[in-house]
Amino acid sequence: MANLTQRIKRRLRRAFKPAKAAAKPAKAELRPTIDRSAWADAAQNGELDFHKRHNFRAEEKVWRECVVRDWKILGLEPTGWEGKFIVDVGAGSRLRSLYFEGAQLAVLEPLADRYMSEVEWHDLDKADEVYSLPAEQFIPELEARADFIVSINALDHGFNFEQGIQNIRKYLKPDGTALLSFDMHDVPDSMHPLVLNDEIVRKIFESAGFEIERSEPGRRYHGAEGPGAIHYWLRPV
Repeated sequence: MANLTQRIKRRLRRAFKPAKAAAKPAKAELRPTIDRSAWADAAQNGELDFHKRHNFRAEEKVWRECVVRDWKILGLEPTGWEGKFIVDVGAGSRLRSLYFEGAQLAVLEPLADRYMSEVEWHDLDKADEVYSLPAEQFIPELEARADFIVSINALDHGFNFEQGIQNIRKYLKPDGTALLSFDMHDVPDSMHPLVLNDEIVRKIFESAGFEIERSEPGRRYHGAEGPGAIHYWLRPV
């Protein structure tokens, strides 16, 4: 009888044993840099195709509503920027930074020349200065000029995160501020080749000569599933 009771208990334990959770996909190793040629061949071609397709940037009213919403969430108003010099890093085909009324605006965008010739709804020509170069390429003309640097949903699309941050630091005035917002990625894809996390980007900010004034979670911009964006407010040390 005792043996029968033990067999019944074992069967019941097996019957009600919790199912094993499905294995999560393995995360890729952190990858803050990739080969520039590989980036240019894959990521940049994908970016151009994405911006040429009809999307929310093509609809003026929709685009403006999105721009105002995103800057308001960050606590930024359109007024009070007269006489300020702003650098927009990785601006894309349309300029969120035109929101800042009265500012002088410089744009860094590696595809700027092609956007201006191939994307009918672009507005890059409204900037005061346009550099068709990636964040990773230093531009001497911008050194120590910026009161404010913004980079929205761009730095995770590059090929050398650390080099881009070092250049951004050089563009800021001693009393300037940088707002850098980008998605984190557990695994890379064709348009998001870098694999970053909060820990590694903080180390890179510190190494470049920044202090983090504050950081805030943000919505996910786009791309493969993964953590949402983080907004980093930085000042030179």
